[in-house]
Amino acid sequence: MKIRAKVVALLSIVFFALALAEWGVGEALLLPGFERIELDNARTAMKRVEYGVHQTLGGLEVLATDWGNWAETYRFMQDRHVEYSSENMSAAAMKQLHVTALAFIDVQGNIIWSGAVDPDSGAPVALDVFAHASLPDDSPWQGNLRRAHPGQGLIATNHGVLMAAASPILDGFGNGPSRGLVVMGRMLTDAEVAGIGARAQTSVALAAARDSRTPAPQFLPGHEAASASEQIVTTDAATQVFRMFTDLAGQPVMTLRVDLPRTIAARARKTVAYAMAFTVGAAVAVLLLMLVVLDRTVLTPLGQVTLHAVAIGAGDDLTTRLNLDRTDEIGTLANEFDRMVAQLAESRRQLIDHSFHAGKAEFSSGVLHNIGNAMTPLGVRVATLQKRLRAAPTVDVVRALEERNRAPADAGRQADLDDFLRLASGELAEVINAAENDAGIIARQASIVQNSLVEQRQTARGTAVIEVVDLPAVISQSLEIVPDAVREQISVEMDSSVQALGPIRLARTVVRIVLQNLLINAAEAIRAAGRDRGVVRFSAAITAETGGYKLLLTCADSGVGIASENLERIFERGYSTKREAGNLGIGLHWCATAISALGGRIWATSGGPGHGSTLHLLIPVPSAAAERRTAAA
Repeated sequence: MKIRAKVVALLSIVFFALALAEWGVGEALLLPGFERIELDNARTAMKRVEYGVHQTLGGLEVLATDWGNWAETYRFMQDRHVEYSSENMSAAAMKQLHVTALAFIDVQGNIIWSGAVDPDSGAPVALDVFAHASLPDDSPWQGNLRRAHPGQGLIATNHGVLMAAASPILDGFGNGPSRGLVVMGRMLTDAEVAGIGARAQTSVALAAARDSRTPAPQFLPGHEAASASEQIVTTDAATQVFRMFTDLAGQPVMTLRVDLPRTIAARARKTVAYAMAFTVGAAVAVLLLMLVVLDRTVLTPLGQVTLHAVAIGAGDDLTTRLNLDRTDEIGTLANEFDRMVAQLAESRRQLIDHSFHAGKAEFSSGVLHNIGNAMTPLGVRVATLQKRLRAAPTVDVVRALEERNRAPADAGRQADLDDFLRLASGELAEVINAAENDAGIIARQASIVQNSLVEQRQTARGTAVIEVVDLPAVISQSLEIVPDAVREQISVEMDSSVQALGPIRLARTVVRIVLQNLLINAAEAIRAAGRDRGVVRFSAAITAETGGYKLLLTCADSGVGIASENLERIFERGYSTKREAGNLGIGLHWCATAISALGGRIWATSGGPGHGSTLHLLIPVPSAAAERRTAAA
């Protein structure tokens, strides 16, 4: 897996873990906390309802106390005067008092008077709690009657739950003796429950109520313990609190239910969802931003370094550089890598140069050895021939001929000269025959030397080392190895085509020596033109020819120029337009041979004497590199 994929995976896992942690915090801490707040609010609402019930009972107790501590009521319980009962014991009076049940009980527990009305229609109703002439012995009011104490509570009747309060009947000044109890009650209707809920500022309903005529209902939902008086039921829409109330005897009598909408939990869940969505969105945005930043600052530069290293390792182009303009660790790594590649390129260049020169030296040594072997008998034969020729009586023959051609001598001397000439002629014939034989042997031995040179030349045409080079650098290297006098004589210029060519694959060592020869010849041409200093200008282009792409390199000088009849002869072996001592005419011939060995060719053009000359080199280059350079051009 690549670093980019690893970074993306790692960051994704980190942000996913953060999002999962936030979701866990929301589900495990935040939402349960808001649910507890809802439960607390529901319990508080039920406490307010419970307080409302007790407040209602307290109001009834105050009203009953007011009536019980009224002198008219105290006198009525003694003499039962009609005016009191006609004015105060009526449906209108009960409606004005906002009670639905009223009863007067004496100290013996006898019900002196009682009445009840329907809270909705106002019609009289019969309540079973006051249906008898006296209070039952187990009635909770018996204790209030004996102790002359007020009391309040809930009572199950045949018409529902009655909220009732009782107060002792006193003399109007709070003094006794008590003459009984006055009981006031109010039926717990839906309207009364709604009023309690309105005062408690919550929604409340009567969930269950005991009727004295029917069996007791289930006051709390589910199977709760018998001692439980409250239960909370949570649904998706609301939190319900069930509160069971007891009557005066401590028995369950009714259950009120508070319904609290789960707005807090809903809003909390929505808030958590929004926060989660925001966090996820922010995480995605931050992730993308981090990926973009990392891609631009780390991954892409690191990828460039990696691709460059792979390309360097897979190929042989050591001229390309990263040149990352950065001050961080990646920039340092890239710069050090460029420096290492530059050192490697220089080491390879030196190694190839040394190998080239060592090869030339070894080749020259072999050539000299073979020629030496062939020249030894040749020298011996030539020496023998020279000895034979020196021993020939040529001087004596010349003298004899001169003497014979002068004035006639005596016959005897003439005969001696003729005999000498006959003998000398025979000896010269033998010398000539021997010399002819020696010349044949010398010719055969010279042919052996020539064949040896041909074989060595074919051996020398091995495959040159092809390198990826910058042409300006090769030209500069060629200028460095020419003599100082040559550098002082010429000014080398390279036009934009040479600079724009970029890295190219060439036999650098061969091309460098060829250019070295061209620079030396250009300096000599400039000197021959009578100038102290001249210009040598290089230009280059990639051309597509049959068989592939080739580099066209031109070298123009401002020298003496070349006559048209010599444009082709200057590349012949041994030919030179210069007559200085030691000029053997092999420099341009070697250049032509070397370029031809590379599969190229060299030719010269000139405007004639005095107009300078231009040498053209056409060198094959690999097609891929040439296509890149042609596209760049």
